[in-house]
Amino acid sequence: MHSLTLTYDEPLLRRAVLGFWWRVVGLRFLIVMALNAIALGVLLMQRDGSWLTGLMATTFAFGLGFVVSLYLVHYRNSLRKFRAMRNPQASLVLTEAGFSLSADSGSSTLPWSAVAELWKFETCWLLLFSKAQFATLPLSDVPSDAQAFILEHVAAAGGKVG
Repeated sequence: MHSLTLTYDEPLLRRAVLGFWWRVVGLRFLIVMALNAIALGVLLMQRDGSWLTGLMATTFAFGLGFVVSLYLVHYRNSLRKFRAMRNPQASLVLTEAGFSLSADSGSSTLPWSAVAELWKFETCWLLLFSKAQFATLPLSDVPSDAQAFILEHVAAAGGKVG
């Protein structure tokens, strides 16, 4: 069993959400958006008023709206939860059966099988419970033996590690 105290701050949350955003959006999507913008620019410079121009403009607008809203929704949600904490610390208890995460704003105990994926970044890990729901673990507060314990148990329960 491991019992840890995790400390959160706004820069950590910003990096966590940016990492989540980048993994969801990815380079391919941004390349497609850039190519769409270039093609749309060419069509507009040619004063092309066809349905194709309208389709490309609509596609670009929706794509841009998606990437911006994805970041803003997750960042604002993270900040709202962070600011609701009187003390920016949480307790993480790791056991063979699962883990408990508790702070002054609430607590949750979950089995390892609840973690669908674990995404590793330089300063934090994200435990993903669904495609849009995750918990942030600041690595500065998680010693290497606890990191190995988490990796082992997430993988053993069928979670993807990446």
